[in-house]
Formats: sequence, structure tokens, C-alpha cells
Amino acid sequence: MREMEQRRRAAAARPPTGALLPRGVKGTLPWPADGSIVSYFGRQKHPTFNTYVQRRGIEIKTMEGSAIHAVMPGSVVYADWLKGYGLVIILDHANGFFSLYAHASKILASVGSQVGAGQAIGETGDTGMTGEDTLYFELRQGAEPLDPLQWLARR
Repeated sequence: MREMEQRRRAAAARPPTGALLPRGVKGTLPWPADGSIVSYFGRQKHPTFNTYVQRRGIEIKTMEGSAIHAVMPGSVVYADWLKGYGLVIILDHANGFFSLYAHASKILASVGSQVGAGQAIGETGDTGMTGEDTLYFELRQGAEPLDPLQWLARR
């Protein structure tokens, strides 16, 4: 986790790589994977440990091998294993806006590559610590986690 945070901070400190986010994006982004939400953003009670945790993203239950799609165009800044998260892909969407996709079973994009909105960047699996096939998804503006449900299109 510390390594991911250091890489994310370094990427956020770089100058913007593109135009500002377009107006009206909030509430319209495509979902990164098909499935149902099993864990929400914010303070949640952990089902196994009976303690409260602060979630910085959402967990989407999927079928194993389901496509993981980029929610916006961006540059791949991380694509590798990360302890506790499994296989992780982080996209830089410019101006400090990032998306993170974790628990992948397969990574289809490489660091430095540009991806388009909706492009498959990986496949879901069970490489995290959840014990089921899920996609963990985060959005961040700089160091600040954003509630993905405020940004994703309603379903």
C-alpha cells in the first residue's frame, strides 16, 4: 500500500498531461465492469473482522475473467502486483485525476501506454484478499479519494 501511495503521489506531482476534465463528466462515466456493488465508498463495517474500515473505492462483484474497462482516456502509470490489492492498474487522466482498478486476474495494458474510454485494460479475478471475483475501483483527484458512485453513470 505504501509503495502504491508513493507512486500515486509522484504521478500527481507531475505536470498535467492533457486538457482539464470536461464539464459535465460527473455522473456520466461508464462502469469499469459489469456486476453488482458489494462494498461501498466511505466508512463500512468489515463483514469478517467486525471492525470499521474507511473504503476509498467500491468493490464490484463480477464473473471471473470479465473485462475491466477504462472509465476515461488516460495513460497507464502502474500495472503490476500490489500487496493486498492483487494485480492493479492505475490510469492518469490528466490534471491529477486518477482511476485505480484492483484484483485483476490479467493485465492487458502496459505502463506508458495510452488507453481510450471503454478500452479493455484487464480482466477481473480474485487476486486481492476478498475470496471472490471482484473489481476494486477507486477515483482520485490528487490525493483525495472520490466516491465513484458520484462519477459513474446511474444504472
